[in-house]
Amino acid sequence: MLTTPAIIITLIAVALLLVSGWWTDRTYRRFDQIPAHYDIRGKATRLTSRRQMAWAIPAGFSLFLIGFAAIVQFVPADMQNGDPAMSLISASLIMLAAQGFVLWLLHRWAQQQ
Repeated sequence: MLTTPAIIITLIAVALLLVSGWWTDRTYRRFDQIPAHYDIRGKATRLTSRRQMAWAIPAGFSLFLIGFAAIVQFVPADMQNGDPAMSLISASLIMLAAQGFVLWLLHRWAQQQ
């Protein structure tokens, strides 16, 4: 069973992810396409629609967190290994950090255009 703080932190993470999608779409509206893939050096290797890319990653991360919270909520405690609240909080922070990294790469790309 999840604790209230874990659920609140997850909902805040989901909200921040979705706001980052909105922010990305608005901030980079001068581009019709933005990078969808980067190579190991951080150079853009494939472009796609701005709207698709601005929302795909935040929506995917948000769905993952909501699904993870639902699974943790319904799996019996004796079948879980460790504290499910800490796992959910950790996953939320990791998804936010990953989105931050993607936005950093996008910012670097946009400065070179």
